[in-house]
Amino acid sequence: MARGDPRRGVSLRVRLLAGLVLLMTVGLAAAAAASVLVLRAYLLDRADSRLHGAQDLVATRVLASLPRAAPAIGAAVLDRTVGPTDYIVEIRPPGGPVLTAAGGGSDPPRSGPLLDRVSDLGSRAASSAPFTVDDGGERFRAIAGTLPAGGGTDLVALPMRPATATVYRLAVIEAMAGAVVLVTAGISAWLILGRGLRPLRDVAETAAAIAAGDLSRRVPSSPVRSETGRLSAALNVMLGQIQTAFDERGRSQERLRLFVADASHELRTPLTSVRGYVDLLRQGAVPPPGVDDALRRVQEETRRMSTLVDDMLYLAHLDEQPPLDRAEVDLAVIARDAVADAAAVEPDRGVTLDCPPTCIVVGDGDALRQVVGNLLTNVRVHTPTSAAAAVTVARVGDRVCLRVSDTGPGMPPGAVDRIFDRFYRASGGRDRVHGGSGLGMSIVAAVAAAHGGTAEVHSVVGVGTTVTVTLPLDPARAGVQTEPAHSLSGQTERQCG
Repeated sequence: MARGDPRRGVSLRVRLLAGLVLLMTVGLAAAAAASVLVLRAYLLDRADSRLHGAQDLVATRVLASLPRAAPAIGAAVLDRTVGPTDYIVEIRPPGGPVLTAAGGGSDPPRSGPLLDRVSDLGSRAASSAPFTVDDGGERFRAIAGTLPAGGGTDLVALPMRPATATVYRLAVIEAMAGAVVLVTAGISAWLILGRGLRPLRDVAETAAAIAAGDLSRRVPSSPVRSETGRLSAALNVMLGQIQTAFDERGRSQERLRLFVADASHELRTPLTSVRGYVDLLRQGAVPPPGVDDALRRVQEETRRMSTLVDDMLYLAHLDEQPPLDRAEVDLAVIARDAVADAAAVEPDRGVTLDCPPTCIVVGDGDALRQVVGNLLTNVRVHTPTSAAAAVTVARVGDRVCLRVSDTGPGMPPGAVDRIFDRFYRASGGRDRVHGGSGLGMSIVAAVAAAHGGTAEVHSVVGVGTTVTVTLPLDPARAGVQTEPAHSLSGQTERQCG
């Protein structure tokens, strides 16, 4: 809408009311005009019928003999002969003056005979059609005729003042009634529009409240069959999605803040150690026999930082939800290779494998290898060598379950709930002393979610820990979850048997 448009400052309620009143005004005016025209036509037709009847009256035809007697009896006698009537009867005998007989004294005054006002009297008399005569502002409806036996011309007329007054009164009544109807309808429409537009005001108030920061505000519900009800429902759905998006953004920002803080904290310790050993080596404060040990410590801390950075970059890559390199992968082969690697690293730990000869899934082979490797590394880092480990691969319906169990010290329930949090380490055996970065289980959950699966953990203190990763055979048919699913063993047993 243009900037100079005057409707910018007019509310929708006022514009709707103005349009409604305008339409009603046009409708009432058209109806009034039609009724006035119909009444006027009716009155004219009725007058014409009366004139035709009067023209045919025998008494009127008898007047043809009156002109010869008129000089003897006079106009007054002629008037009394015609008698009181609404008609105006004028006779023009051949070669004589116009004789007028007007009944009653309420007739409008005339400036002269009406016959003198008719210019085409011959044709009017021949056609016998009613016509209108104007006499100084007064209008008469008249009909002319020819008297028999060459008796001249006669004219019968009726004044139009009664009909005009009736039409005028009807017009006045129509105008007053229309004004009353418009006022009543306007007030009623104002109230009805106010109630009908209430949902729009609620929407405006809700939008203002949301703009002020109240994201939980919603539009009051209305009947779903109405337009405003459907609008309210759609807006509430949209507002819910907006609030969810804002909440998710806030959670993402909080996770990012915590991630940066945790990463800074994790990197600070090895960096401090590396800087300390380098300073000692530069200053010559390390005796020659201890130089090799100092360099070894620097190398270990550097390797630890490299591993931590690689894990953080991999998690950041998964957070971007890139398309996976989907291909057919034999999960049984990956599990056998991972178990063989674990046995080579710790020959004294008992590691068993239970899997079918082949178990084909569609996914990223490197990512799935990292999942199995992280789970076995988690067992190796956080449990004593005497704790046995078991790896199980089983197909259940259209999904595959990978389960890694150990008989280690287990974790308390509070640690189980946070095991997939980044940089989280459970107390009592799962701390930095054992060399874990706190990102291994986060990577497991992220890879499982990227494949449309879930990662779940069940742990009992003194009994052991079981981590179950459930993957669809084809992630393209399962859909991808944006958040890893955390649950306890009850769901694990139901899903993986």
